[in-house]
Amino acid sequence: MKIGMVSEFFYPQPGGISEHIRALSRELRLRDHEVTVITSEIRGSVEERDPRVIRIGKSQPVHYNGAVSRVTYGWKLGPKMAAMLKAENFDVLHIHNPHMPTLPLIALRETLCPVVGTFHSNNPWDLGSTLFHPVMRPWVNKTNIRIAVSPTALRAASRHYPGEYRVVPNGVDYDFFAEAACRAETQFPGLDNAKKKILFVGASVRRKGLPYLLKAFIQLRETRDDLELVVVGDGPDRRRMQNRVPSALRDDVHFVGSVPRAKLAEYYAAADIFCAPSTGQESFGMVLLEAMAAGIPVTGFAIDGYTDVVRTGEEGILVRPKDVKALAESLAYFLDSREERNRFARHGQVKARAHDWSEIARQVEAAYHEALGAPHQVELPFTEKAEAAKAK
Repeated sequence: MKIGMVSEFFYPQPGGISEHIRALSRELRLRDHEVTVITSEIRGSVEERDPRVIRIGKSQPVHYNGAVSRVTYGWKLGPKMAAMLKAENFDVLHIHNPHMPTLPLIALRETLCPVVGTFHSNNPWDLGSTLFHPVMRPWVNKTNIRIAVSPTALRAASRHYPGEYRVVPNGVDYDFFAEAACRAETQFPGLDNAKKKILFVGASVRRKGLPYLLKAFIQLRETRDDLELVVVGDGPDRRRMQNRVPSALRDDVHFVGSVPRAKLAEYYAAADIFCAPSTGQESFGMVLLEAMAAGIPVTGFAIDGYTDVVRTGEEGILVRPKDVKALAESLAYFLDSREERNRFARHGQVKARAHDWSEIARQVEAAYHEALGAPHQVELPFTEKAEAAKAK
């Protein structure tokens, strides 16, 4: 099968959607499909050997809803998309966030082949969607099969675009992260490895909640000196976050910036606890799966999206959003008990293994066959319907 993946997000722009497309494309290629990613020119360097990438127009970052979104601009985007789609002659087009301008909209307008759309976002009160969904709805309705990455993403999408959806969750490269955790050299280079490590992975933007983790860390350090905080990721708020750290603790809070994927696995493997203090607008939380695959317990805030992945008391501990005291207590619970860290880690690895990308690709492949009019190839355990949802 010849598959085209359309997205405003792809590498060198890191993030959940970029990783979703990269990993899904790899697994589909292993299943003997031909996959091409269609995206725009994004500043930065990246190896594009796998998958094949076609870039149309230029990508512009837009600070929106407490995060960084992207739109594509350029001369004659429509004709270029139409010419490319005609030349490639895809069997199926897989559009990620088909409700977003501009590449998804243009691809929906120009394509003649069946379309599968995956909805990744959790912005139920998104101003842009509220204003523009009447314009976008006819084009979104061209999707033959709609996938949401979680029940949370389904609720958000069906509010503006009612219809039938199936839930096929994000995945994780289980072996990649689990094998990193088994290596002997799982230590943070240049840091005091006698101290326990709390790990944060995410963009330095407001909704990722790093200020709450910094406050919890400062509280913990008032009574103990056996821990450090490692912050992986970059973004517009990074300098402001660094300035929030008291001078007395700056040697124990390490902002390492963005890291290559191989190095990221090593950071997970060397950590004792993973913390995801996002305050909202998360549709899933791929970093939670990565941490669980690496064999470390997770803490964070009990927001929609995260509660779809982590069960408190099983794979981790999620507490009331923005409650710094409760977050500090959940971290202390794991810091004080290796036995509990190990118990939660074992449960997390079981959950992560069930979300390996090989299984997710199998379900997406079934959606492609259905879009093409073929019978189901596999049972879809996450299927849900949302026909009763009404746009307001």
